[in-house]
Formats: sequence, C-alpha cells, structure tokens
Amino acid sequence: MSEHGQILAPGTVRLERMLPGPIERVWRYLVDSDKRARWLAAGEWELRPGGRAEFRFDHASLSAEKLTPERHKGSEGATGTEAVLACDPPRLLRLTWGGADEPAEVSFELTPVEERVRLVVTTRRLRNREELVGTASGWHAHLAILEDVLDEKAPRGFWSAHEVAERSYEQRMQVMDEYFRWSADVGREVRDHGGSWSSLIRRLLDASIERVWAAWTDPELIPKWFGKPAGTFAVGGTVVLDLSQPHPTACKILACEPPTRLRTTWKYGDFGDSEVELRLTRGDAGTLLELEHFTCRTVDEARGTGSGWEVAVLHLDSFLRGLAPPSDVMHPAMDHVWTAVPA
Repeated sequence: MSEHGQILAPGTVRLERMLPGPIERVWRYLVDSDKRARWLAAGEWELRPGGRAEFRFDHASLSAEKLTPERHKGSEGATGTEAVLACDPPRLLRLTWGGADEPAEVSFELTPVEERVRLVVTTRRLRNREELVGTASGWHAHLAILEDVLDEKAPRGFWSAHEVAERSYEQRMQVMDEYFRWSADVGREVRDHGGSWSSLIRRLLDASIERVWAAWTDPELIPKWFGKPAGTFAVGGTVVLDLSQPHPTACKILACEPPTRLRTTWKYGDFGDSEVELRLTRGDAGTLLELEHFTCRTVDEARGTGSGWEVAVLHLDSFLRGLAPPSDVMHPAMDHVWTAVPA
C-alpha cells in the first residue's frame, strides 16, 4: 500500500493507512478532542448528522518540531467549525470541510483487518488544483503523526512531512492533469444484456485505421503497448497474452475483418468466459475505436473490465503518438470514473 494519496478526480483525493487496532481505539483518536489534538486538531464534535464539529489547530504541539514555515504561519492557531454529515460509530464519519459557502467534504472510513484497522480518508469537491495539493499534503502529514502516536513513537515533524508531501503531490498532479485532459474525450457505457453485462469504451485516436489495426494484430507491435502474445493469429486460433499478471489470458479468435472488426473470447484465471470485440471506424480526424467486453456476470464486473480496458487504450494512444508509457498513478482515477458510469 502506497502512503501517497490517490487523486481520483480533479476535486477528490483519497488516503489509506493500516493502523494498529482495535477499531474502537482508532475511533477514539478520531472523535475524542484530547486524543485528536495529538495528531490533527482539538475541538468538541457533536456526533450526529447536523451536529457541530469544532477545530482548533496547533501544529507546534504535534511534535518536537516547533518552527512554522513563513508561508504557513497564517495556519497556526486557526479555528473553524464544520458540520457532521453522517456518523456510524466506529466505522464512518463524514464532515463538511473547508468552511466555505460551498464546502468540500471529508469522510473517515474504518475497517478492521485482522488485528489492524484500515483507515480511508477521502476529501471530495475541492475547488481547484491548489486546494487539492494542499489538502492532500495536509492529510499526508497529519496521518503520518497519527501512525506514530498509535505506534507509541515520537511523532514526525508536521511541517517537514508536509513540505516533502507537497512536492510529491505537485508532481503527481501534473501527471493527473494529463489524464484528466485525456479522460474528458473518452466515452464509457455499461450495458445490460438481460442476464449479463458489457462495458464499452470509445476513443478517437489520432492515427490511421491501418495503423491502429496493426497495433492490435501485429505480433511485433502488440508488446510495445499491451502484452506479449503467442499462438495462432487466425480465425479459430488461440492467442495467449502475457500481460504481466499472475495468470496468462487466453483468447480464441472468433471473427477477424481487417481493418474494422476483431472478436475474441477472453479467459483469465478463474474468471468466467467472456468475449471482447474491437470495432474501428475510419474518420477524417483519425480512427474511432470502440471496445466492448461482453458476458460480464455483474454490473460491477463490467465496470471493472471497463476500467481495465481504459488503461489499455491509454497505453495504445500513447504508443501511437510516440509518447512514453503512462504512469500507473493514473489507474485509481480510471477505476473511480467507471464507478459513476450508469447501468
């Protein structure tokens, strides 16, 4: 598990930590003012929907590090009041965040995992890039201190941890900016076929149809963006793909109509048999790609296959444009965007 938060959307960041349990102990460090003051901020909270949640920040009290950077001195001694949106002890707490007229919101989700507790902190509806980087860096530093407190270690310095995190989130945000621009032009559908589901992804590619077709069917080109193939490249033949996963994927070619249509079976590990169809349409501005994954057993499985194929199409697009392979930092955002695709 990476310590870095996942930037899921232009206004959403999620951080996850595995903490020593039990869950009731972690919950107390979230809701009890004196305990929360050791890693975040003091303040009394009314643990009911609509209740007040007070914050009194004192970063200098969190560790032995007392020096506040000049540009953050306005944050020292800051106070604020938020509203409780949801409370389900000891598993969920959701608050408004930021004190604005249209505030963001933050959720704390606690899940016991054997003797430890998974804490997921998700902040949504942040207004701009600067706010997202600052919020992610703040939570990163505060959660580092919470880890130390629960492990009964000397807490790390808040502002030094914040500064390192801020540089990292700036770099990650640059990567995510590229994905969000690319993502805006992707079409996504989840289709109900009456007993099974499919995911469909559409993308206009800046390449000729012949070049796109070759990228999917030429054994010399496929490894440059997707995986290593082996087998018989003809209707009725089976191609096995090494996608750098625990199991290979077997594909029997059902239909091949160059350069517009390719349909195969799709078998990975213990997952059920499914089918994938590639459809290409020649256009004045490039090639319209449609990729549909059929015979998914549930709507969630269809969303999962859609997310996986979006990763593949982004790699394909980068290959066709002569760019370096995209960063896997983008992958959680692809998973996230498919969760909102209507069925």
